[in-house]
Amino acid sequence: MVISEKGYSLRLAAAILAVGVALGGCGTANVHVREKLLTDGPLPKTVAILPFTTEKDVLEKEKKPHEILREVFYAYFSYLGYSDLPLEEVDRRLIAAGVPVERNDPQKNKLGNEELAKILGVEAVIRGHILKANNFTGGLHSETLIKARLEMTELKTGIVAWKVDHEEMDYSGIATPSFIDIVQQQVENAKVQHAYYKTAEAFALQVVQQIPDPAASREKEVRLPRIVDLRTNLRPGRVFHAGEVLRVAFIGPEGYIATFDIGNWKSGVSMQEIAPGRYSGSYEVVEGDRIADALIIANLKDPNGLSGKKYFKAALVHIDATSTQAAALPVLK
Repeated sequence: MVISEKGYSLRLAAAILAVGVALGGCGTANVHVREKLLTDGPLPKTVAILPFTTEKDVLEKEKKPHEILREVFYAYFSYLGYSDLPLEEVDRRLIAAGVPVERNDPQKNKLGNEELAKILGVEAVIRGHILKANNFTGGLHSETLIKARLEMTELKTGIVAWKVDHEEMDYSGIATPSFIDIVQQQVENAKVQHAYYKTAEAFALQVVQQIPDPAASREKEVRLPRIVDLRTNLRPGRVFHAGEVLRVAFIGPEGYIATFDIGNWKSGVSMQEIAPGRYSGSYEVVEGDRIADALIIANLKDPNGLSGKKYFKAALVHIDATSTQAAALPVLK
């Protein structure tokens, strides 16, 4: 078989990029938790996420990735068992206290822990700082990167409960099945804000899964509905296409309201109580749906409005309904 010079160059470029990915993957977030955090006292119950900041060169070149990461991180963090202050309320209280939240300089935003406790009325705050961010599209390769430092500080003691430096990169055009897919992915990546939201979601998902969750210790205090035996028809590497059905089922107290979320993409998908305490729901993929690396979160709400939540961590949701090819659907038993 004869390979043209152009064909050889394209294959060589793809091989080089594939090696680069293998050597430079981002991996799981490594959250450093204070030693004996879970045994030497209760976790903070009330938390506020302060406005994130970013390096000056990032702010000048990019589309405010610090604001996007803060928004997306809050959406995932809110599923943990903390009583978190809505971002709008955090900003309102800071502005009312004369704190210029729109300024990017971390030093100008740096308030004392005692002052923050008085202004926000919480036990802990989360600070975030973007160290690096960029969005690039060219040739057969496109990527979006976010590197940031996050940490939670207990305001009464000044102790950092946990901290993480994490880098998340979203690649496209690598090991893709066709040139059309590459073009489509590059078109999406060129939408900078959309690309940053996608990368920020992957970043938040990695970090939140490693953060200590006080939900278990607060069950007696607030009597949160408990979800057990959460199951789905997901499996690692599975891609759902148009017409296929994503199924979710779990067991909990009977007579409650059950829903599930597909990351931030679809919220409040209804579930039915098919037998006392047994809940089941599904989402049928429609043409045009597309999402990657989304987490399934089951929700169960009691008559008083208190909600219990549970992640499905065995696999993430991948949906691509831009192709009409469909695979056989495993039956959820």
